[in-house]
Amino acid sequence: MKRYLALIPNILSTLRLGLACIFPFCPEELWIWLILGSGASDFLDGWCARRWKVASWQGGLLDAIADKMFMLVTLTTFAMTGKFPIWWIPAVIARDLTVGIAAGYAALIRSWDSFRDMGARWSGKLATAGQFILLLTVVLFPGATPAALLITVLCSVIAAGDYGLLFYQALRMRKTEG
Repeated sequence: MKRYLALIPNILSTLRLGLACIFPFCPEELWIWLILGSGASDFLDGWCARRWKVASWQGGLLDAIADKMFMLVTLTTFAMTGKFPIWWIPAVIARDLTVGIAAGYAALIRSWDSFRDMGARWSGKLATAGQFILLLTVVLFPGATPAALLITVLCSVIAAGDYGLLFYQALRMRKTEG
């Protein structure tokens, strides 16, 4: 039975990937439901994995990829439809860019453990919450988009610094051990 339970969080993450794929092609009236569905699947996949003790590093990676993909596609769709300027996107996903660069660098120097051991952090959760609040604001309260963008960017930059420092410390620890 546990084997089947282990599939549910990964199915929820895969569902989020599917939502990302259809988002740009859906009418704006459906955007709120896709965003809410993505947020619900993000919450539920982690909750199920922890509750049923079926969390895995691979499942966490799938979850992270699904989160990043949904966010990037949604933000790009918003920018392409004039909801906000496209140049805001790198600032909104500063944390994600930092983590991606850290992963690439860790793979390049064959220090994957330095990256792999980095778990979820409060700053990352804050950045994710900010990003989802931004998506909801763009759809429900477009006039508040500039304020939501600023708050989201601040959360993302704080998380980028936190993750960057954590990765730097992991690399320093590796150097002193090796």
